[in-house]
Amino acid sequence: MSQTQQVISSSLILTPADKRRRLLMMVSGSFLILFTGFTHVWSLFQPYILTRTGWSEAEASMSFYMVLAFFVLGNIVGGRIQDKGHPRAVLISGGAIMAGGVLLSALACSIPSVWLMYLSYGFMQGTGQGMIYAVILPTAQKWFPDRLGFASGIIVASNGLCGLILSPICSTLLPKAGVAGAFLIIGSVIALAWIMNILFYCGPTRQMTAYGDTMQQANDGQQTNLSPTHQYTTGEMLRTGKFYLLLFTMMFGLITYFMLSPVTQTYQASIGISSAIAVSAIMFGSILNSAIRLILPAASDRFGRSTCIKAILMAGIIALFLLSRFENYAVTLAIIIMYGCFGGIMGSFPAFTSSVFGLEHAGENYGCVMLGIVIASFGAPAVTAAITAAGGSMKTVFFISMLLEIAGLICLIILEKTLKADLSRGQK
Repeated sequence: MSQTQQVISSSLILTPADKRRRLLMMVSGSFLILFTGFTHVWSLFQPYILTRTGWSEAEASMSFYMVLAFFVLGNIVGGRIQDKGHPRAVLISGGAIMAGGVLLSALACSIPSVWLMYLSYGFMQGTGQGMIYAVILPTAQKWFPDRLGFASGIIVASNGLCGLILSPICSTLLPKAGVAGAFLIIGSVIALAWIMNILFYCGPTRQMTAYGDTMQQANDGQQTNLSPTHQYTTGEMLRTGKFYLLLFTMMFGLITYFMLSPVTQTYQASIGISSAIAVSAIMFGSILNSAIRLILPAASDRFGRSTCIKAILMAGIIALFLLSRFENYAVTLAIIIMYGCFGGIMGSFPAFTSSVFGLEHAGENYGCVMLGIVIASFGAPAVTAAITAAGGSMKTVFFISMLLEIAGLICLIILEKTLKADLSRGQK
């Protein structure tokens, strides 16, 4: 934080009531955001769904991919409504859609109807998750305008923790209650978290909003290499080259993880690594994923957004190099690192986007940047299939992944130079 920012920061005094509202908003918001990561445990549900319904793996897996696509749609739609001054309306409708979708998934399994599953689990849950995310994340940022990374890290870490918390719970529920019963129980808990968040949700005060605008205008650009003095609308953002560089950085940073994630167990087994070690890699990777989501955004407040993301991309390049060259425990280490890189990208980009394009339209703007997730999630299996169809081995897949990670680093370096040029010219 610059000296000017420190002076401004010291001029703001939060009342005890403001501190209590902020705390309750963060706690209840984090609890609800936890369940937006419900798709992380889909792999636990799928075997039971296949047994119960007789659907093919491709039919069942489509629900998972639909959640990713509609999550981004929910972010864009919810962000637009939220930015127009109706965040509570987005929370109420988004939470109802999400909880209703999970509860309705129980019926989809009982009938069974794959199209109802697509509607409930894919469309409704994905859209509802995105709408909730589009409100809680920017609200947290606006309550902590001088600590964007810290606020973002708390929220995205909650999303990442879902797999760790719900995995043992669902593993116990599924054999005892069945897949339909598990959906009903999880859906009921989501509904409870939604109601609690509605009760305790509180947007920033006018004083805090004005303080945030002043903090941004006082930003000297040295810590983040950014120029956040102009509050970009989504239309303005889409007409800038900076948006596409940011989008491609995210896309290339994530596609490598999506290419690796489905084969972590089978590939380790194919090179002689024991099942226990392979499973441990997933567990330690999940822990690192959540930890990085929390730690890195807060660190970026001090060391700079682009600097921290560059470190993540370079770590990914090293991990993919190890995967492409070795057939020993270096592979296990590389897999753990890639989980951390995934968490670093997901944790850093909310604050990074707000730093580049401002906080005023943060919900809708980040929703558009998250199109990089959709492209990466659907692009990863396509790229892998093309490589293997041409006779390439998994090592070739990892080598191509390393080149894609390098492409992401190049996009980030170009973006950083663009932002520095904007600062030197005094452009908004």
